[in-house]
Order: sequence, then structure tokens, then C-alpha cells
Amino acid sequence: MSKRAFKSQASSARAVSGAFGGTQDGAGFGVGFGTSSFGAVASSPLSYVYEPPDLSGLSEPNIVVAFKNIQKKDATTKAKALEDLQSYISSLESRKGELEDAMLEAWIKVYPRSSIDTSRRVRQLAHTVQGQIAISCGKRIGKHLPAIVAPWLAGQYDNDKSVSRTANEAFNSVFRSEEKKNNVWRLYQASILEFVRDVIIKETSSTLSDERTVSPDDASAKYSRVVGASIMLVSNLLENTPKSELEKSKTLIDDFLKESKLWKLASHEDPYVRRAIYRLLVVALAKEKEALDPSMLSVNMLTSGLHTSQAGSAFDYARAVAALSTEIPDVWTVHYAGSGKKSAQNRLCYFLKRGSHGGPAEFWAQISLILTVLPREIVMNEANKSEKSDNQDDHTFSPVLSAIHEGLNSRDEARANQGAAWSTYLDAFELVLSSLSASPEKQRLYETSIFPIVRQYVRKSPNQSQWGISGPRQGAICTRACTIAILGGFEEFLDGWKTLSSKVIEDLKISQPEQSKEFVTSQDAVSSEMDRWYRLQGLLLKSNAARPMCTLIGSALPFEVRSIITLIKARNGKPYGAASALESLVKAIPASMLYENPMKEDLVDFAMNVIPNILVSPSSKYLIRLLGLLEGYNLLEGQNDVGHVYEKCMRTLIDAPDSAAKAVALQSFISSPRLADTNALSTVVLQDLSEAMKDDTAALWDPVMAAIANPLAPKKLTDEILANMTAGLSIRPDTTPAINGLEKIVKQNQSLLKEFVLSPNGSTLRSKLLLLADSTDESVSLRARNLNSSLEQILSVNGGDGQATKSMIAIVNEGLEKAEADSLSIDALVNQAQRLVEQASQTDLPAVADELLPSAVQWGNALAPFITRYPNESLAITNPVGGALFLMLRSSKSGKQKISWDADGYSSAFRMACYATKLIMSTNCFSHASKGTKVATCKIMAIFLQLAGDDLSVKGSSPLWELIDPDLESEVIDSVAEAQALIASWVTLDFIRDVQNQLLCDTTGKSTISYYNARAYSALTMEIAESQGAQVTYHNDISKLKQLRQSPDVFTSAALLTSISESKEALRLCNGLLADLTGQQLHERSRVDKITENFVFLNLILYQPEDYVNEVPQQRLVFFVKHVVEQMQHGLLLIPSIGGEIMKTLRAVLPAIKEIYDAFWADILDAIPQMWLQATSDEHIYGIHSSLRLLSLLKKADMQQSNDDLLDAWTEKKEWIAKGLVGLMIKLQDVPDESHQPRRIVNDILGRTVASLSQHISIGLEELYPVLASESAALQQAAYELLHNQIPNAQEQVSVDKALTKDFVAHLPQELLSLVLASPSLDILAEHNFERTIAPPLRSYLLSWKLTFDHWQNASYKVHADYVAALKEGTYVQDFLSFALNVLITARSRPIDASKFDIETYTTNTSDSPEQETHWLLIHLYYLSLRYVPSLCKEWWRDDAPRQLNIAAESWTQKHISPLIISSELSTISAWGPSQATDDQPMTIKVSPSAREITASIPIDEQTMSISVRLPPSYPLARAEVKSIHRVGVVEKKWQSWLINAQGVMNLSSGSAGEGSSLIDGLVAWRKNCCEWGSSAAEQEMLDMQEYVSY
Repeated sequence: MSKRAFKSQASSARAVSGAFGGTQDGAGFGVGFGTSSFGAVASSPLSYVYEPPDLSGLSEPNIVVAFKNIQKKDATTKAKALEDLQSYISSLESRKGELEDAMLEAWIKVYPRSSIDTSRRVRQLAHTVQGQIAISCGKRIGKHLPAIVAPWLAGQYDNDKSVSRTANEAFNSVFRSEEKKNNVWRLYQASILEFVRDVIIKETSSTLSDERTVSPDDASAKYSRVVGASIMLVSNLLENTPKSELEKSKTLIDDFLKESKLWKLASHEDPYVRRAIYRLLVVALAKEKEALDPSMLSVNMLTSGLHTSQAGSAFDYARAVAALSTEIPDVWTVHYAGSGKKSAQNRLCYFLKRGSHGGPAEFWAQISLILTVLPREIVMNEANKSEKSDNQDDHTFSPVLSAIHEGLNSRDEARANQGAAWSTYLDAFELVLSSLSASPEKQRLYETSIFPIVRQYVRKSPNQSQWGISGPRQGAICTRACTIAILGGFEEFLDGWKTLSSKVIEDLKISQPEQSKEFVTSQDAVSSEMDRWYRLQGLLLKSNAARPMCTLIGSALPFEVRSIITLIKARNGKPYGAASALESLVKAIPASMLYENPMKEDLVDFAMNVIPNILVSPSSKYLIRLLGLLEGYNLLEGQNDVGHVYEKCMRTLIDAPDSAAKAVALQSFISSPRLADTNALSTVVLQDLSEAMKDDTAALWDPVMAAIANPLAPKKLTDEILANMTAGLSIRPDTTPAINGLEKIVKQNQSLLKEFVLSPNGSTLRSKLLLLADSTDESVSLRARNLNSSLEQILSVNGGDGQATKSMIAIVNEGLEKAEADSLSIDALVNQAQRLVEQASQTDLPAVADELLPSAVQWGNALAPFITRYPNESLAITNPVGGALFLMLRSSKSGKQKISWDADGYSSAFRMACYATKLIMSTNCFSHASKGTKVATCKIMAIFLQLAGDDLSVKGSSPLWELIDPDLESEVIDSVAEAQALIASWVTLDFIRDVQNQLLCDTTGKSTISYYNARAYSALTMEIAESQGAQVTYHNDISKLKQLRQSPDVFTSAALLTSISESKEALRLCNGLLADLTGQQLHERSRVDKITENFVFLNLILYQPEDYVNEVPQQRLVFFVKHVVEQMQHGLLLIPSIGGEIMKTLRAVLPAIKEIYDAFWADILDAIPQMWLQATSDEHIYGIHSSLRLLSLLKKADMQQSNDDLLDAWTEKKEWIAKGLVGLMIKLQDVPDESHQPRRIVNDILGRTVASLSQHISIGLEELYPVLASESAALQQAAYELLHNQIPNAQEQVSVDKALTKDFVAHLPQELLSLVLASPSLDILAEHNFERTIAPPLRSYLLSWKLTFDHWQNASYKVHADYVAALKEGTYVQDFLSFALNVLITARSRPIDASKFDIETYTTNTSDSPEQETHWLLIHLYYLSLRYVPSLCKEWWRDDAPRQLNIAAESWTQKHISPLIISSELSTISAWGPSQATDDQPMTIKVSPSAREITASIPIDEQTMSISVRLPPSYPLARAEVKSIHRVGVVEKKWQSWLINAQGVMNLSSGSAGEGSSLIDGLVAWRKNCCEWGSSAAEQEMLDMQEYVSY
């Protein structure tokens, strides 16, 4: 042990030794307690002074440290040590080690003190470790249990719940069964009792805590916790241990219960200790009553306890006193030692005046119990008492009753306790009343103790607030008070009642008139007063004092009725408090009493003759309700009389002018049963509803809600109300009124709402709520969702989930069938369907799935407007049946059906397909659906994909969607892709064969429906082949192929031919078709359809993966080609359907006969351009496409190398063909192709073909410039490539002309300048989808600028100057710079990072995205602008650029562009500099790239003139600066003018004088000035010399 630890232990020993009388020098540590004045007593196991445990036997050093740390004072150190012990014991258990005996001995020493530590964490850990040690040691701990069982069990009563729970869990983990736990209590009861006795007798806060390190508050709290837990330990022992077992410790128990120190704790300041004592007393009275000392209990529990604040222990104290008073009543008298101010009555009254001391309401029930057993002399003031009580006055018979009244009015008394407190007061009153016999005494008691309660209940007065009853039980308490008084003395009570009756009527009469500002307050007050008055009477007539009360009330009631009626008549119904009083009277008093005259006569006369005349008054609503009550009581005799009264009332209301009173009267009538019989009231309700839907005020909603709340309202009226509210939910500026109304109905009449929702109109209501749930207005969306949830709950309450399911299925189906602006969104429908699938049971799921998935009828109706439309002819290029499209019969009715779209622009067919796709992919409903539903769904989805593919290929060809928001296009594409993936997942399922059968059956005929079924069949069969292998086809049988040529069902044949696999029958069919076509006159107009049909079938075979064409005899192919070529001379190609098919057939056949020499090769090359001379409508696109594909084949090297005839024909005709291609390009330029896939395919092929023949194109450039403005990116690209290659070459000739002709001025083409005249609108660009393409206007503008700068390549510097001058004539450059820098810098949150691009070069169509390509081209063009026209750029930047753009452009240019420009300029100067040193006027140039500086020097008379040119970081936007280095002989003014001149030339010149660099121009200008000055100076010197010589 360290010296510091030793000193601490020694000092503690000395402190305790001194405190308990030990000697100062002490005989060692362990003697301190033993040498006290109490004799040789062992050291307490809980005292902070103790002998440290012996740790010498521990083998683990870490455990030794842990035990030492447990004995330290710091709570954190102790907790950490206990955690280390916990970890060590856990590790022992994991490796099945055994706990050392030395460790167990040490733990037994430290556990009791640790279990009561001031730190909650230490106590918790101590109990946890104790449980672990007990489990680890097993039976070895048995011999130590007497020392630790009491602290362990006491821990379960720790006042901290977390600690008590931990101790309980540890104990239960060791002793798992109830039997074992009971055995512990039974076997160790002596140890427990001795432990608790020592705690009570020996321990104090000073012995448990070291006052030097523990604060007084903590020490006191620790002592209270230990004492309280110890007492609770004994209480539990006595309560749960059998009497027979307790006999074994009888002496210990008796001694313990007679200990005076124990019962003095009844007045302890800590409520936990007090509660423990009170509980012990209750248990002891039940189990060990004979061991208790009544006198001791009387002194401590009554004399001291009643005078002690019982905050926190009031209920336990009251219960203990009640038990004590019941078991030992003499404690109040015989054993009570106090007198005078300490008398039992005084002490009890003092206690009761403080109320429940913050306790619960049950406290007062215990007080009532105490009163029942309390001696009479304690409760009452006896006249023969020798000493008058301090609590007695002239008006109080019982100080206890007065004390209770004062206590329940205590400021600290909880409002929730009022009911129980007043019940106790009435118990005491009843006890006092039973003790009185004389009538005057009872009369006085009533006046002082009962009537104040009744008066304050009826006529509330601030001055009598102490008699007011709060809470919901005030009526019942007041009734009980009256009942007790009446049963105790009727005559005495009668006078007070009559007085109260007259006072109430007087209050009514003196209420404020209508003119008064306090009118409403006054009338509301008397209305409430009269309501309480008559409600009290009604309660009394139902009480056990009903008979005397009937007599009592009956005597006063007629006077009250007549007085009220007289007042109403006299003041024309204005005092509505009186009308309310009459209503309350009729409502509360039984009808049998009202039938008595003269009350009945007065009421009937009032109803029939008075009410109709005063109906439009403030009393209207009360009068109308009164009529209903009188009618219900049958006081109005005969139906005619009732009808007469109501008729008079309605006439009065209709004739009366509009006013607030009239509105209230109407609303009251609407709330009455008369609503069912009066049409005028329904009209009023609907009018108010119409106004409420506009103004949304509470006053307008009140009549509507009154009608809704009326159970007798006509169904027609309520349905019309709800229908109008449903209509009000339509999407418009404000749907709030309708939502407000529906929310009110949900609160008032859910059954009515349920009935409406289940009606046909109800699905519309829920649909609109679901639609509003997706509103962008968060408030509206939240309220709509809440309303819909409320409707679902209403439907599921009585009707179960079935009704809610049917309602929602109807909503989903309605949402699918209609596509309107207010239709539910697809996601909303899917979400609802998902919920229904999730909620459906396995039994109901198949039926639910069939109902949720669209039926064949629904599919058919949705697709009808699209499947009957004649398709766009250009789609023959992309669909699987090719030119079969031209075989369709046109119907006059095709495409005439009206199409509607929802708010997103989706048709019902598209909504249905998306819904089905999402529902099937997100749930398991499809697997549970019937086979018929599966087949219908798959078939229609296959057809839908063909229609959707057409619309994606050619926008508007099948208008399944009409997108309002371009951003939704990606969602459409994703939806179609999901549908495609879904069908692909079905191809292996068993129902797919049935789908194919149905599709093929529906291909008969030549209608559009047959056509789309054939396409769907073909696509589905191909999908199956890809999934299961190319040989898998269900319908490729020989018989059908044999019948194909004779079948009139062309689309059935086309469908079969697209899905054939390799077979001899297919080859035979191919040979037959070739033979038929070879032997026919193809140009006969009468046979066009049949010839087209044969060509279509032939191409479907030839373009199969199998190489059928090479299996056909070559001679047959040659004859066929010769015949077709010969027939083409008769205008066959002018027929769009045949022309395209012929070109397609030749493309398939010619490779097989490429080695055949003949003149037909030249004829074919002549025929191809004929296809381009026709119109370029969608009908002709198929033929143009086929011809271009054929041309691409014929110009291939392998074809031409195989046949000299073809090569010769190509060489002869290629320029003519190239010219034709350019002509075709010019014809197609004005037709956009962004949303037209067939045209885009044609334009792409055309562009590539033109590019490959560019060297053979010799037309003028001006003809190609308009193509740059084309709506087709492919044509723009082709025109750009042609011009980009030719413009630089043409500049050499322009430069020569400029040099040879003095007046020659080079011009930029006007056609090109017109293309860069105006920059595109940023708004238009913002609407374009750059994920797909660059906007055509933007691409045209930028490529035109690129071509403009192409004019600088290969051109001389003087030509450059002409081009700059041409751009100066307009604002071309300025507009471009504003546009480019806005896009690159200011139009986004962060400028484009130009370092990611190759700024000095640009190649088209090499970027990752159109947006990146746009940025690259803009950056490159900006670079070219600064390089070729820097003067115009600087002028714009200096004079025209907005300030914000000016600053941003300079910074961005300096970072990305200027370094390249500066490097280029310095390289140019470096290359130019050496040539100046050998000139007649030598100039030395030095360039410093790192300093961005040029130094120029000129020798003058053996000296040197020199300047420096410094380029700023943002050059060329910022000006180059010219500085003087060395001046020779020139005056300063002239020198500065030379520098300014040079700087001006550098910053304003276009570079035309030098090598294309304005810096060179400036240096040359400076050199010229220097040299001219030098020459003139030399001449002047020569003249001076001559003059001097002559002189």
C-alpha cells in the first residue's frame, strides 16, 4: 500500500476513534469501533471505516489493482474497477476457469459498502458483479450469504429504479425459481433482521459517509436510501413470509418493532423513508399487531406525524393512519398524550387543512375511512368540553368539517382531486348531520355547509369561490349534497330551496337588454345558470330522494314557467337566456310533471301563439328546439296543430329580411326533424353550399353542416351536397373550400359519407382525393391524404375490408378507362392496386388480380383509336414486316376516333399499359391471375409495344402520348422499355403459345388491326427465338408455307415468313416467287397489289438469317434481274411501294451475281438517282432508303473489283450520282428528323454517302450553305464536312487575286454571314433536350462560325484584314461573344471547366454527349475569335459587355484561353525576330515566355534604343503595355508619342501589316519612327558640318 493510501486509512480511523470515544493513539486500525463507549462491537459492514480486505492471496495483479480501486473515494475509479472485475469474471466463464477463494473473500468485504455507494453507476455494477460471482462460485458462496444476503436483497428496494432493477435481475439470475427465492427469505430472516436493526440503531449519515469527502446533502440522501431500503426489506419479509416461519425470529421481530428509533422515522424529512415506515406499520398491524406499542405509535404517527409535511407520502400516511385507527382506535384517546394545541383534534385539523399534501385522489378516500372510525369527540365540538377548540367558531359544528373544506380549497390541491375531496367533505357532513337532532342546529348546518355548495353551483359568484366544485363531477356532488340534506331534514331544506328558486328567476329578469354592450355576456351567464339549475333538478328527481324532491320542485316550478314565458313575451324574445332556460326546463323535467296544469296550458299557448311571432330574434334556435321537445312530449295535441305551428314559423322566416337572427333560425330548423318535410329548407342549404364553395366562411358552412348532421335529412339533399363538394375538388386555383367541407363531414356524419362513397358517385370522390394527394401544394396534398385515409377507415369499420376493396377496385378501373385532366396519375393507381394486392388473402388474391388487371374489353376500348389508324408509310423501314405496310387497305374510318389525354399527356391506352407493367413488376398478382387474363394482357402488351415503337420512331404516328412536359419523354421511353422487358420475361411461360395463336388468328384480312397483330406476332416470335434458340417456332409447318402464295391473308403470310426457320419449303417458295416475278409484266397497273405482295414476300425470305439467295440457281437470278431492270424503264420505280421493294430485292440479289458481266449494271446505276427525283414525303422515304442502301452496296470495292462492267459504269456515272445526292440533300434539308427515325436513318446514310463522294462533288459552295440551316443534324454534318474541306483550299486563290489586283477586296459569303447574323435564343435552348442532340439552330449557328474562321486558313494577312472589315459591318462577333460567354459562364452556377477540352482544335461528333460537344465547340470558337479578330473582341469586352459578364469573362479567359493566345503570339514573334536582325533597318528581338515579355532594340550611333512589350495575363482582352528601356537623343515628348503609337497599333490593329500579328505591326511602327528620326538627324548633322566648313 502506498504511503498516501496508508495515511488516508489512518486518518479515517482516527476520525472515527475520536467520534466514538476511542483513544487518540488507538491500538491499530481495527480497534476504532471496538474501543467506543458501546463496548466491543464489530465494525459495521456498511460503515465507511472498515478493515481492508486481504488481497495477498490473489494471483492476478490486475484484480489486486481493481480491489484497491474499489476502496478509493472517486466514483469513476470505483466504477471502472467494477467493470474490470465484471470483464474478468466473464472471461473466466468463457474459458471455464474457477474464481479464487481469496477473490471471493475480498468481494464479501467490499460488496455491502459498494451496494450503497452514493454513485448510482457503482451500485448498479456492484449488484451485477455480485450476481456474476454468485453464479461463478455456485455453492461455495453459501457460507458467505449471511454476510451479504441483506445488502443484496435491500438493493432491490433502492429508490433508484435502475439500481433496484439491476439488483433484482442479479438475484433472479442466481435464484431462478420462486421456491429458491422464498427459501432465501426464510433461511436468512435472522440475518436480514439483524442487518436492518443495526442500520436503524447504529448507522447515521456520519457513519455511512466520510464528511470530509461527501457533501451533507449526499450523505443525508445516502442514509435515507439505506434506511428506507432496509425498512422495505423488513416489510417484505413480514408480508410474504408465513406466520409459522416468522415464529423462528419472534424475539428479533418484537425487539425491532418496539425500537423507538424506528418509529421516530415516521417524521423523517425524506418521503422515501416515511413511505417505508408507513408500509411497515400497515404490514405489522396485519401480522404482528401484538408486538406494537400503541403509545409509541400514537406519539410518532399522530402527534408528530400529523404535524409533519407529508409531501410525497400523503397517501401512504393516510392509509397507515386509517389502518392504525381501525386496529387500535385508542391511539386517538387513551394512548394519545397531547393536549391543548397538541390535542388530537387540533393536530388532525392542522393536517387536513393542508389538503392532500400533493398526493393522489385516493388520499381523500383514506380520510373518509379514518372519519368512520374516529371517536365522535374528535370530530364534533362538544358543548360540555371544558376547553374550546381553536378551530371552533359560532357557525361551525365540526372543526374537522371546516378543516376538510379549507384543505380541499388549498392552493396546492390538485384539480383532479376535487371530486374525491368533496366526497370526503360530504362524508364528514353526513357524519356531523347524524350527530345533530335539533332542527335549528340542522338549519344552521345547512346554511353554513350545504346551501353554499348549491348556490355556488347554480349561481356562481367570485366571492364564494371556496364553495365551487371543479371537474366533471360537480353535478353529481351537488346532487348528493342536496340528497343528504333532504333525507336529513326536509323542512329545514325547503326554505332554502324556495329562496334559491326566487333568486334564479330574479337573475333572469334583471339580465342585460339587447342594447347593452354586456348583452351577450349577460345572456350567456343566465343561460348557463338556468341550465345548471334545471339539470340539478333533473338529477335530484332521479336520485334516492326523488319523492320529496318531486314535492319540493313541483311547488316552485309553475311559478318559474310562467315567469319565464312572461319575460320572453314582454321583451319579444330578445333575452335568449330566458328561452334557453325554458328549453333546459322542458329537457330536464319529466313529462309527467309538465302535463300538470297550469304549466301545460302555459307551454302550449306559448308554442302556438308566441313562438311564430318572435321567431326572428336572438332566441330563435332555443325556440325551435323547444318546439321539437314539446312535440316529442306530445304536449302539442294533434298533428294539425304541430303542422300549423311550423307553417306559421316558416312563413315568418321567409317573409323576414336577411339578418343574423334569421340565419340562426334557419339553421336551427335545418337541424330539426322538419328538414325532411320542408323543400324550402333544402333550397336554403344548397344556396348556402354554393356560397360556401366560393367564400369558405364558417357562417355559410354552418347550415350545410347542420343538414349533414341531421339524421332525418333527405337522401337527395345529402347526395347533392356531397356531389357538389366532389365537383369542387377538381383541379383549379383553390380546392380548399371543398376539402374544408369534407373534413367537417368526416367529423360529423361518417355513416352518411360511407353510404355516398359506396354509391356510383363515391368512386369519383375518392379518385379526386387521390389526385389531390399528388398535388404540388404540400398542404393540400397532406389534407387530401388524411381525408382518403379517413374514408378507408370509415369503410372498414362496419363493412370490413370487403367494401373498401370493392370501392378502390372501382376507382382503379375508372382511372384506367378515362384519360382526362383530372384523372389519377399512373403511380397513384399503381400504389392503390399494390395496397389491395398486399391486403388480399391468398383465397381472394386470384379474384383481386383479375379485377385489378385490365380486361380484354378495357384493353380493346383503349387501343381502338390507335390500332385503327393508318400507319406512317416511312415506318416500313423499321418494322419487322417491312413493305407489307403498303398492302393494307385504307379505310375511310381509320383514325377518326377521338383521343383524350390526362394531365401528363398520356392516353388511356398508355396509362393502362404502364399501370399493368408497374403493377405486375412490383407485385405477385400476375402469377395469381387466371390464364385468360394472362393471355389477354400479354397479347395486348405485344400490340401496344408496336404502337409505342411507331410513336417513338415517328412522333404523332400513334399518339399514345402528347407530352406537355418534354422532361417526361425519358419516362415514356423507360416505361416502354419496362414493358418490353416484361414480355421478354414471359416467353418461357406456358401461356405464350396461346398468345401466339390469338395474334396469328387476328392477322386475317388487310385491316390495320391485322397489320399490327402480324407485327406483334413477328416481334414476339423473334423474342422467343432469341430466348430459346433460333429453331424454336410454333407455326413453321410445311402446309402453311405451301398455302401461303394462294392465301388472301397477306399479313398472316407476312407474319409467318418473318418467323420461318431454315427449310426446303422456304427455298422452294423463294424460287417460285422469283419465277412468278420474272414471267410477269411488272408495270401493269392492274397487278400492282399482287406484284407488291410478291416482292414483299420475296424480301421477307431473302432477308432471313439463312442465305437463301445463294441456293437459288444463278441463271434464274440473272434472268430475274434483267427482267426487273427492263421493266423499270416503264416507270415502275414511280410507284412508291414497288420501287422501294425492287431496290431492296436488288440489294439482296446482286451480290450473288456480282461476277456476271452485262449492261444492266449501268442501267441500275441510272435508275437509282430516279428514286431521288420524286417527292420526299413519308410515302417515298422507303424507296429513297432502299435506293441509298443499294448505292452503298454498288460502290463497295469488292463489288466493283469483281465486275469491270460495274466499275466502268461507276467511273462514268459517279459525278452525276454525286450531284444527285447533293440535290437530294438540298430537297430533304427543310424537313426535321429529330422525332422521325426513318428520315433520320435516311439522312444518316445520305450524309455518309455524300462524304464518301466529296471529291467528286463540283457544285458551287453557295448551294451548300442553306443546308447548314437544315433541321437534320446528319445533313448539317454532311454540308459542313464538304464546306470545311473546300473553304481553306479556296483561300489560296483569293490571296493570289488580292496580291495581283490592287482594288480587290475579299468578302465573306453573304449566305454564310446570314447564318451567323443572329445568335439562337437562350430560351429555346433551355427547352431543348441536350441529352439526345444539339438543337439544330444552335448547331447551324456554331458550325457556320467554324466555317467563317476557316476563311482565315491559307489566306494572306491582307485578306484577313478584309474579312475583319466584313465582320465589322455588323455585330456578328459581338453577338457571338455575348451568347457564347453567357452559355459558358453566367448561365450556370459554375463556369465550364475549359481545361477538359482541346481548345485549339475541334472534331465533330467525338464528344461523350451533345452538351459536351456544344461546350467544346463554343470554347474553340471563342479561342478562334481571340486569335483571328482580337480587336473586335477587345472592343466588345471594353464597351458592350455587361459589368458582371465583363469581370467573369476576363477571369475565365485569363485562366483558360489567354495562355494559349500568349504562347501563340510569342511563338510568332520568336519566329519573326531573327529575320529582322539582317534587315536594312536592323532590330533585335528577344522573347521571354515566362515573363510574357518582348524586348526590341535598335542601334543608333553606337548606342541602342530599346523598349519592352509586356502582355497582361488576360491578353488579348487586356491591352499589351509598351514601356521604355533606353532612349537615345530623342526628346521625351516625341519618345512617348512613339511608345503610345506602338501600343495603339498593337491593341487596335488587325495584323494586316505584318505576319498576321498586331504585336508585329506595333514593333514595325516603332522601328519606322526610330529609323526615320535617325535619318533626319544624320542629314541635319551633315548640313551643320557643311555650314561650319564653309564658314
